[in-house]
Amino acid sequence: MTARPRETYQFEGGLEQAVVDLIRVGSAGHASGVRQLANRLVRAVPAAVEDPVKFRAALREAIAATPAAGLRFGAGEIPTDQGGTDTLVSVEATPDGHGLVLAPAAMAELVEVVEERHRALELVAVGVPLTRTLLLSGPPGVGKSMAAQWLARELGVPLVSVNLASVVSSFLGSSGRNIRSVLEYAKSGDCVMLLDEFDAIAKRRSDESDIGELKRLVNVILLELDRWPDDNLLVAATNHLHLLDEAVDRRFDRHIVFGLPGELERRAILEHLAEGTPAEDDSVLPLMAEMTDGWSGSDIKRLWELGMRRAVLSGVAPGDQLLRALAQRVDGQRRDRDRFWLALSDRLEMSSRQIASLTGVSHPTVSAGLKRARGRANA
Repeated sequence: MTARPRETYQFEGGLEQAVVDLIRVGSAGHASGVRQLANRLVRAVPAAVEDPVKFRAALREAIAATPAAGLRFGAGEIPTDQGGTDTLVSVEATPDGHGLVLAPAAMAELVEVVEERHRALELVAVGVPLTRTLLLSGPPGVGKSMAAQWLARELGVPLVSVNLASVVSSFLGSSGRNIRSVLEYAKSGDCVMLLDEFDAIAKRRSDESDIGELKRLVNVILLELDRWPDDNLLVAATNHLHLLDEAVDRRFDRHIVFGLPGELERRAILEHLAEGTPAEDDSVLPLMAEMTDGWSGSDIKRLWELGMRRAVLSGVAPGDQLLRALAQRVDGQRRDRDRFWLALSDRLEMSSRQIASLTGVSHPTVSAGLKRARGRANA
């Protein structure tokens, strides 16, 4: 198994762009943005750096010495709850979003939203409004929050995210005030506003289990969505579309449904994760993409990280540890397990004993599983 050259793992844009971004964010007083950029440089050292180990150590020391000063955005201070102790939003001055992989139709819609902003004058000239509000729905882990980061990155603006735990206050009547404060703050400068887990604050008003406070909050959200300007983009994300109040759903200019990734998308996710790592030969990633049908991108990322951690700790080839981790996940269903063993045998040319050693089962068990799998394939 061959490794990818380490030089391919670089800070996007190179050292020059990293310096420019740090100066730009630091000059604006975005302390947390500077720390985000520094952490990204720790993970992806630019190729121009002569001593990556020393560079990482110096960055970590600098990050540790940086005070967690409050971040300013736009024209006002970050809004806080009634007690003044918890902030209602977080601000990413330099959102990432790199590596976002979606089905072509969903990705095309996001690209179109960005294109609208770049050609706003043309749209205004013909009397067509920009997309102001965007609803993203789909199962957990399919990239909804990352899509908001990608949008902010492509538009070159900060990402402002709501802290739901602080917004939905225990103080009677404060939740509506909190959400108004958040949205007014987001209007104070160019940004992408993200309301993640949107169903928590925009549930159906017919739900008898909810208190009146949350129902009043829905009314506030309806009014604020109608008033949202086209200067900024408001993105709401939910895993539970059926929980949203019907009137809320109708307030959004666009609704994009995110599905679980297909095999091509899963392969792209894995290839992105493999960038800059001691990656395996071309047979491992396609096999992983095939065997993770029904997985979310987040599931695949967790599997990858688990395998890579074990590879580092054990000194074993990454491919072996990735396959071991995958074997543990497919072991629950005998049919899936047999199909996985058949793929190891036919595509990676592993013997029954090698498969048994890899998966921790007996050699006769593997032989029986391979026989069943081949029987199904030939049926």
